[in-house]
Amino acid sequence: MSAAAEWLASRIDGAPASLSSMMMAALQNVDEATIHDALAEAAADCLKRALQDPTDRARAFDLLAADALLTHACEAAAEAGDETLRQFTDKWNPDRFATLL
Repeated sequence: MSAAAEWLASRIDGAPASLSSMMMAALQNVDEATIHDALAEAAADCLKRALQDPTDRARAFDLLAADALLTHACEAAAEAGDETLRQFTDKWNPDRFATLL
């Protein structure tokens, strides 16, 4: 299990099992150096899946997983310190996500 998966697992204990498993599965496809970047990359992957067929109601769950992963990515960056959080938000800004559209 990756460091990001271990970090996330310790924080999603009370989440619905289907959401937890989707989030953990998204992390399996990511190879990032930091926990916060791994979580953000997994969020971006979930968002890409949601955008593949935005009219499919089942894709709403991908969107929920993306939101949760990005929220946890922000938490991980904040835990690493103010400078890390600033660098993270500079890197994972709205323009980066807009490229997915």
